[in-house]
Amino acid sequence: MVSLKPPVIDGHIDTALQILREPRKFAERSKFGHCDLPRMKDANVQAALFAIESGYTMESLITSIDIWFKLVSNPENQLFQIKKIDDFNRARDSEHIGALLHFEGVSGMDDELKLLRIGYQLGLRSMGLTWSNVNKFATGVRVTTKRQRKTGITDLGRKLVREAQTLGVTIDVSHLNDTSFWDLYEITEKPIIATHSNVRSVSNHIRNLTNEQIKAIHEKHGTIGINFCMKFLDPEHPYEEYTNLGLDVIKKHIDHIVNLADINTVALGSDFDGTSVPNCVRDCTKLPNLWEYLLENGYSEQDINKITHENLLRVFKETW
Repeated sequence: MVSLKPPVIDGHIDTALQILREPRKFAERSKFGHCDLPRMKDANVQAALFAIESGYTMESLITSIDIWFKLVSNPENQLFQIKKIDDFNRARDSEHIGALLHFEGVSGMDDELKLLRIGYQLGLRSMGLTWSNVNKFATGVRVTTKRQRKTGITDLGRKLVREAQTLGVTIDVSHLNDTSFWDLYEITEKPIIATHSNVRSVSNHIRNLTNEQIKAIHEKHGTIGINFCMKFLDPEHPYEEYTNLGLDVIKKHIDHIVNLADINTVALGSDFDGTSVPNCVRDCTKLPNLWEYLLENGYSEQDINKITHENLLRVFKETW
């Protein structure tokens, strides 16, 4: 019987858009997808970054924001929007699940950054500069090919980063290419996070982080959310999907980050409802199995609490 159910803050889920693509009700337990209200409560997932895609135009970004608010404002979904640190406790006390507005890329952002400022007032608290594309702000990793663009963060992108950090928006590096990552490292004044990324030296996928990048995130007092995407996890078959991967593979990525940096540099960023995951974590109800596995294999309850929620909370406190 699994008994270890620490509070969980998931650094990246795509549920807000996935339930539109594969229609189902968030408030009802489903056999489809990875997250819904009953399953998240079963796993003690107390909050998550509910990502939205920015698209390529201002209109598409506004549409995604509208979709997000329709999900969060529906009373039956029992979601509580997180805008400040105290809201995590308010969500827990109300027995609702905390929802953070996260932009997964900002291609639809305007040059004058009006949508950044409006987004912040609406509750935007975390964002990446790109998805798997090149835009006017930065260059992202192309996940389907090993051929990558060498361009980095543009002058407009630097302006965006500075204004976002001044407002109190956490910057996510997960989808940046290597050049853009190092450009950001040079200009950032606050901790950065990789909301959903793994270790390149464990699984040689271009979407994963190098040892140098992991050390850099550690130096900035940031953290890295472990991604359950099979293509990013598998040491033997990167870029492929093997559903029979075990919890030991996930632990290899965690171990590497801890050994290279420390326990404060690893968190959870499952990518649930946005990717294909192995059977061992086939939906969020399987998260307690991972915590039990870590507890049985060298990690303390204090370590696990850092991974499940404390490290992300610390970064948010320092960046908001």
